[in-house]
Amino acid sequence: MIPAEVDLLRQALARTGERRLIWLEGHEANCITRTEPLLGEAVFWLGDGPACHGPLPAAKALQRLGQECDTLVFNAFSGFHPDAFGALAGTLRAGGLLLLLTPPRETWPAYPDPDRLRLVAQPEDAKLAGHGFIDRLVRLLTGDPALSLNPPVGGEPWCPLDASRPLSTDQARALPAIHKVLHGHRRRPLVLSADRGRGKSALLGLASADLLRQDPGLQIVVTAPSQATVATLFAHASAALADTPERLAGLTYVSPDRAAQGDVQADLLLVDEAAAIPTPLLEAILAHHSRIVFATTEHGYEGTGRGFHLRFKRVLDRQTPDWQELHLAEPIRWSRHDPLEPLIFRLLGLNADIVAPAPPKAPSWRRLEQEALAGDEALLNRVFGLLVLAHYQTSPSDLRYLLESPDLDIHLLEQDKELLGVALVAREGNIAPALAHDIWAGRRRPRGHLLPQSLLAHAGFITAGERTYARVMRIAIHPALHRLGLGSLLLAQLETHYRTQGYDYLGSAFSASPDVLPFWLKGGLTVLRIGLQRDAASGSHAALLLKPLKAELDSELAQWRRRFVSQLPTLLAGELKGLDPELVWLCLRGNAAAEAPDLDEFQYQELMCFAHHHKPFELCQASLQRWLACRLTVLDELLPDERRLLIAPIWQYVPWAELAKTLGVAGKPALIKLLRSLLARLLGKPTPMA
Repeated sequence: MIPAEVDLLRQALARTGERRLIWLEGHEANCITRTEPLLGEAVFWLGDGPACHGPLPAAKALQRLGQECDTLVFNAFSGFHPDAFGALAGTLRAGGLLLLLTPPRETWPAYPDPDRLRLVAQPEDAKLAGHGFIDRLVRLLTGDPALSLNPPVGGEPWCPLDASRPLSTDQARALPAIHKVLHGHRRRPLVLSADRGRGKSALLGLASADLLRQDPGLQIVVTAPSQATVATLFAHASAALADTPERLAGLTYVSPDRAAQGDVQADLLLVDEAAAIPTPLLEAILAHHSRIVFATTEHGYEGTGRGFHLRFKRVLDRQTPDWQELHLAEPIRWSRHDPLEPLIFRLLGLNADIVAPAPPKAPSWRRLEQEALAGDEALLNRVFGLLVLAHYQTSPSDLRYLLESPDLDIHLLEQDKELLGVALVAREGNIAPALAHDIWAGRRRPRGHLLPQSLLAHAGFITAGERTYARVMRIAIHPALHRLGLGSLLLAQLETHYRTQGYDYLGSAFSASPDVLPFWLKGGLTVLRIGLQRDAASGSHAALLLKPLKAELDSELAQWRRRFVSQLPTLLAGELKGLDPELVWLCLRGNAAAEAPDLDEFQYQELMCFAHHHKPFELCQASLQRWLACRLTVLDELLPDERRLLIAPIWQYVPWAELAKTLGVAGKPALIKLLRSLLARLLGKPTPMA
């Protein structure tokens, strides 16, 4: 196209509020040259390109969020990163052109795409990755209306936002609703839901500015999966308060795990991208704050809102039944007639969906080949839709991993043609001895092989590298079919399959919580490690579990388990002192004792003196620690609050005031009285003194 034709196309697209994708195929240098007559004034360039255009790698795509462009160049020769593609597509305004640079469509799937390096453990393994994701892109791009270069004709002109119309109809309706959350009745949260590009974050920023302008003393706290996520919100608040910038001091960001604690003081809490925050953390946030606005993206590159709708709205119904919801449907940067957004949705699986199946009578299991999945768009939408529904952080990059990872197995649970569940399993292990030793020694940390690397580097199990593992990455059962035993059935099928395949261990690693861990323990897996750091998004520690698939490995697992159990009390006094005592108990279940000597007569009498008389707790704590390490089975007989009463002060050094507040008692004296009574019951009657 000559520049005059490009200008006419842009003008026609701007009039109707549409955008287009131009697919430039060929050699990279030639494709870059062909972009020149197509470029507009505001150019975002992702991937390699001329320095004058400020090209960014995919890893820095988020830096552009909240900004707008009229030309987006996506150089797929530098790697097709699905999340970056989805994120940047939303910055392209009406009249804009998305220029996609690729090898010829016939050879593109086999092109050595640098993004495939994310799918493999070693760079040399990239050639083993499949081509299903790119094959599918080629198929979907071919002939799509968004690629038409015919200027649109007819239709009503699109009315963008400007000084005469600063807010969309949806935004104008939602703004007073945000004010009402602050000034109206307590415990009436507002949920703002929207697809990307509807001005949701901008609205939160403008509302914050409005409120701070009215009352400079307000404390408005914002939380989101990361601080980068809320850059748009803060930018709009800052622009709206340009004449009084000091009032921005009333608007602060905290991480989700901080917001879930009781020490964050906020007159109003704004939760942006709520769908990308785990439900247990949202529950804690809801419990600690009485005036909250939750904003969630229904189809997002960093996760999805459909799981949020299913899971968290049930929590809202139960805890705050007067909650409100507003949906923002009107796009801000383009019109409802734009063909590019639906294409992006299709390419990245953002519109993948699945209907609730009927309760099954005779579920069947099968392993699905990646090639078969890539070639069946209807099945792919059901599989990916279920994964999106089940996990708060499923993203478009997971779609590429699903279709191209060379070390991934896909397992389906079905009733006839209805999809009931999906399991994703990564094949790991059999690490070369020299590399395994370097990992164990802390000199190397290659990509992939999560289970053996963690066992080598963190747990110090030197033989872990030579074993083979089937790591269950996801088990997703449709939420309408929970508590029917289908997850356990699918896990049992996986165990049988990988035992037949000759694998050494079945395992998993995930953000642990007392409501999730029992599922894995029921399946016979054993906890071997708890991560020392909390995940900032989930607020949980990671747990690693294994189950041997060969009888000769039972003794090895038992040895690893003894090491974990003996080490745990020490960690509970330090890095793991904030671990939920119920989670501690679940990790220790099934163990008679740690490797600790039994109590001697002096220690026994000391405990009896504490339980039945008045010996101070602090002087008995060392003996109490040894007793509990030798009597782990007593925890199985207790109620949750009783387990907390033992674990929290004895091992975790939890402050008495904090524990009293948790258990709802008056203070330390009341706690000590309860602890003495519990110990007296567990120890039995005192032995008469000679």
